[in-house]
Amino acid sequence: MLLSQSTLRSVMTLFTAILTTGLLFTASAGQARSSAVVYTAELQAPVEAARHIIKGTVVYCGGTECKAAKSSSSIRTLCAKIADEVGPLSSFAYKGEPIDDEALEKCNN
Repeated sequence: MLLSQSTLRSVMTLFTAILTTGLLFTASAGQARSSAVVYTAELQAPVEAARHIIKGTVVYCGGTECKAAKSSSSIRTLCAKIADEVGPLSSFAYKGEPIDDEALEKCNN
């Protein structure tokens, strides 16, 4: 009887450890993804939710918004590539600071 209780206790401890690790990893991965947004683009027309790889940067778009993490490309290059991929932009911001109208016009052309 003691042997089965010991085995059951070990299995339950292992299960708890695996579950806890999974929950912690999922929470930290989600937090890292949400905190890594550096670029935001507002689209002139809505698009279906999709993930794009633009100049080596993952860009998530859905509705009228696109978000991306830090890129090695310049702000203007990434802006233009996003506009080419999903359509004209009504705004584009880097770290919450919108680019000026002249730069936005160049992105859309």
